[in-house]
Amino acid sequence: MLFVRELTSQEGQHLLRVARRNTSGFAVRRAYILLASAQKMKVKDIASLYHCAQDHVCDVIHAFNKDGLDCLKPNYRGGRPATFSKEERSLIIELAQIPPQTIGFPFSHWSLTKLAQAAMDRGIVTSITAETVRVILNEAHITYQNTKTWKQSNDPEFETKKNE
Repeated sequence: MLFVRELTSQEGQHLLRVARRNTSGFAVRRAYILLASAQKMKVKDIASLYHCAQDHVCDVIHAFNKDGLDCLKPNYRGGRPATFSKEERSLIIELAQIPPQTIGFPFSHWSLTKLAQAAMDRGIVTSITAETVRVILNEAHITYQNTKTWKQSNDPEFETKKNE
């Protein structure tokens, strides 16, 4: 049988206050689970009463027994962990600030795809998308230019038409 540890009067009052007046559904649900467990309800019955999994009830009880009232606060994380290390990001930023012609490329400005390819060719990363390069540059407050390519026209009157 799994139950919460013996509640102090302050903890019990706090849980009642959270269960009745809190706006966070996360905290309210956990408070109800803890109060039910303090009244010696079985895990299976609590899960049935509050329409949640028995594993969730056990996790809440274990968290309270370990951390106390801190278990009522959500432990939000920032999403997926960063794919690239700070070193790799700084090397990509450093590469973006080098003019491509100085390191042997035949163009004057980086495009996102060319910068991504150069980062892979130089061994900075094994693979990276142009969108990820854009995000890294935006985080570093570096702007980039969309490259424009100009082609010569085979129209014999191109020069006169262009100047009109």
